[in-house]
Amino acid sequence: MLPTETMLRFRNAFPSAIHRDVEMALTCMPVSEWPPSINDIGPVEINEEQLRIPFRFYSNDPDSSCLPRLNERQRLILNAIYTRHSSGYIRERCVKPLLFSDELWIPPFVIQLLGEYVLEIIQVLAEHLAVFTGSTYLRFARENGAFFQLVRQRIASYWNCYYRFTFPRLKEYPAFRILELIETSI
Repeated sequence: MLPTETMLRFRNAFPSAIHRDVEMALTCMPVSEWPPSINDIGPVEINEEQLRIPFRFYSNDPDSSCLPRLNERQRLILNAIYTRHSSGYIRERCVKPLLFSDELWIPPFVIQLLGEYVLEIIQVLAEHLAVFTGSTYLRFARENGAFFQLVRQRIASYWNCYYRFTFPRLKEYPAFRILELIETSI
């Protein structure tokens, strides 16, 4: 069982209305030597409720024998949590199921990945552009301007550091194109 502080940290990453589902999903997470980071991904609000989503956490994969006990929402919660994992491979694997759900709490977990350095994850997101103009993402964008500004800054920074030779103009960088698509669709 996860330490109480770790459970609270992950529970606070989701709206209080689904905390029971979060607690059930967390029963599949193995205990880690290291707690989740104290830093959040940024200011995130869902239905006027402030969420505190950890920037990173370090743990092994969930217990596969436990997964069949989870319902669809609980599996989505677990995937959302694992989009904050230290491994880019795990983040990429876990974001894919989130792209097919319209749960209101999913967008911050997905949008955050635009502001990170793993191009392969950004390319996965770019293959699903229609997701980002759906009502769930547009509502999230309207209600979380400060978070979008922070992601925009991260996108520009990672582009400048790692991708400016691959994509000579920022407007060509896939993460920036997705963010612009969302912002022009609002």
